[in-house]
Amino acid sequence: MKESLRDEVIAHSGDGVAQVVKQRTSKISNPVVSTEEVAEALDIPEEEAFDRLEEDPNVSGKLVGESHGWW
Repeated sequence: MKESLRDEVIAHSGDGVAQVVKQRTSKISNPVVSTEEVAEALDIPEEEAFDRLEEDPNVSGKLVGESHGWW
């Protein structure tokens, strides 16, 4: 059974946005993570997740349509 994103974050003992992005994008089938996925994994509002993702020097991202993708 596939672990949820939240379970993955907890299992890897990191609660920072870079940790979430690293864990999710290290999988070949999912090289990009959304702001919403990070927010859900950290149990924080999407606006806060977006701000933290933009400020983190270990995370890259870009606007894709009307959403942001992070890696």
